[in-house]
Amino acid sequence: MTRVIDRLVLGLWQANCFVIGDRETGRAVVVDPGQDGADAVVDQLTASELTCEAVLLTHGHLDHLWSAPEVAERLDVPVLLHPDDRWLWENPAAGFGAAPETLQAQFGLVWAPPAERLEDIKDGQRLPFAGIGLEVRHTPGHTPGSCVFVVDDDDPLLLSGDLLFAGSVGRTDLPRGSWDQQMESLRRVVLPLPGETTVHAGHGPDTTVATELASNPFLRKVGRPT
Repeated sequence: MTRVIDRLVLGLWQANCFVIGDRETGRAVVVDPGQDGADAVVDQLTASELTCEAVLLTHGHLDHLWSAPEVAERLDVPVLLHPDDRWLWENPAAGFGAAPETLQAQFGLVWAPPAERLEDIKDGQRLPFAGIGLEVRHTPGHTPGSCVFVVDDDDPLLLSGDLLFAGSVGRTDLPRGSWDQQMESLRRVVLPLPGETTVHAGHGPDTTVATELASNPFLRKVGRPT
């Protein structure tokens, strides 16, 4: 397998969208297509000669799912989201404590996506898409349905969404966030990963698990013995 990972930085919130796949087979998935990302995603897939098989969402915040309905429609693929974040799919404005009409008033977004392409994912699920062995890990805290996607092979990686960043972790002060749950998610999912695991975060640069264990004050705190 020749793995390919392309990063697109999208929208007002500079959210990372990833196209990850196998160049040998031409199969891929798209992770977190954010604001105004549909054209960029389709163009990147074309440039990389990859065919998308699914859109994966690490969580339901608007900066990560904005373009998911359009991408799924244009590419004729499902959207995978943990059911605990379906409330955000139904009304992304709820993620920042606002009324539904806020989306159109502030962002010009008319949000009325069909639900028939939406599929549930669960902790420990192995995804068949792209042939790269993606495993779902449910990591509540940033949102109730936050998930990360792990590849555990000779070149391990973590698509961490807004759970873990280079030098920081996701905020939990938005509706239904939980700091205690987030710390437990870090302890349960991130700490056991090999140090050489590359972390592709939802915002900002890549890092590794080893780097974060050594320098990230939040992850170091989680790793301390009690």
